[in-house]
Amino acid sequence: MRTTGMRFFDLVVIAFGLGRIAIGLAPFVAAKSTSRMLGFPMSHDTATARLMARFFGVRDIGLGVLAFYAVAHPEAASFVFVFNACMDAGDLFSVTIPIIKRQGIDRAAALSGLMAATGGLGWLILWLVA
Repeated sequence: MRTTGMRFFDLVVIAFGLGRIAIGLAPFVAAKSTSRMLGFPMSHDTATARLMARFFGVRDIGLGVLAFYAVAHPEAASFVFVFNACMDAGDLFSVTIPIIKRQGIDRAAALSGLMAATGGLGWLILWLVA
């Protein structure tokens, strides 16, 4: 039988999954406002940029669903948590490129990096607790 603490842990994992899914849905339901909120220049809001954002959105939706799988299959949880953290590490690395190259999207890249670092740290904490 599961303990109350384990149920709370499952709820935290589900919340992380829902958060990941919300991030993934943003380019589908609120592309313009999400782009503005992150600080991308209006001139960068193109059909091509939105298509690429939706590709990454699908990835985040899938990663969120994996969190639900981890709740249903605790034996896979460690892998799922580390895998999510690795995706965030890749995102964090990716946002350093436009900052280093001074491509004019420092605010957007920094905010995206902050989200990636926070998410990655959260997934690693879940991994350590699991």
